[in-house]
Amino acid sequence: MLRRAIAAALLGLMLPANALAQPDATRGDAEMTARTEATRRVAMPFLHRMFIENDVRGAYDGYAAPDFIQHNPRIADGLAGHRAYFAALAQQPGGRPQAWAHVTNMVLVDGDLFALHHQVFRGPDDPGHVFVDIWRVADGRIVEHWDVIQDIPAEMANPNGMGCGVGDTYETARARTDSIDAPACGLPDRHIPRQASLDIFERYVAQVGAGDVRGAIDRWLHESYRQHSPTIADGSRGALAYLMEEWGRAETPKPVLGPARMVIDGDFVLVHRLVTYPGAEGQSANVDIFRMTDGKISAHWDIKQPVPPTAANANGMW
Repeated sequence: MLRRAIAAALLGLMLPANALAQPDATRGDAEMTARTEATRRVAMPFLHRMFIENDVRGAYDGYAAPDFIQHNPRIADGLAGHRAYFAALAQQPGGRPQAWAHVTNMVLVDGDLFALHHQVFRGPDDPGHVFVDIWRVADGRIVEHWDVIQDIPAEMANPNGMGCGVGDTYETARARTDSIDAPACGLPDRHIPRQASLDIFERYVAQVGAGDVRGAIDRWLHESYRQHSPTIADGSRGALAYLMEEWGRAETPKPVLGPARMVIDGDFVLVHRLVTYPGAEGQSANVDIFRMTDGKISAHWDIKQPVPPTAANANGMW
């Protein structure tokens, strides 16, 4: 049983791009570009209205299908479920988005998907949360939503923060002018072809999944590699220490990886999947984001959220 689980995990790492959950991956380049730009025309005004104008209801009313599919375990399906959740939230202390401090870290658009990595502080005493939201667009409307949310810890294993070192507290986030068009981590470099970034990612994870952690790090991590995961030390040494424990020892059980949903935009590769860790009772919804520089991986972010045993909808977190 364990051997089959490990084999499944490695298969998930090494699947080719067209076997992953990328609805547009088999389309021609021109059609893929057209679909991405159509999605961008929905994404940018929606995100601006929701996070810059703080008009959560207006954003969803204006751009989402009434019966959109919801994967956040706390929110019921469709516009009705979304309205009910935010109406209840507004009755709680710090529950009104107008009072929050928000930092946009990155905006990624790929085919019919768009993603936002961002930080939210609900008040001066809130240490904050990091979110990755992913939306799917069809026929000019948002038809599906996923998110993964993690508390910002008081201490991290590296000095880089879970975002990009901008607005890491309520005060500094409030003092910063937030922008969807100029995110804190910078815009994706769209001179880098989508396939080039995907190739780097696939080769790196295949080598790690095969147990050659040191070789993968030596080959694929940039000399300036920065770590933003709160549990991993900075640089290639931190990555080596962490990944050796998780993937580099043949005798230890490995995480079992579910299928991957990917959002690839220029030099960014975002991977969303469910993971079962050895000894854990339930699954974890994870997002990993890699940034590419000079043909190597130069930065990594991750967010992890335990999948709860019950949910307000029947759709699961993936």
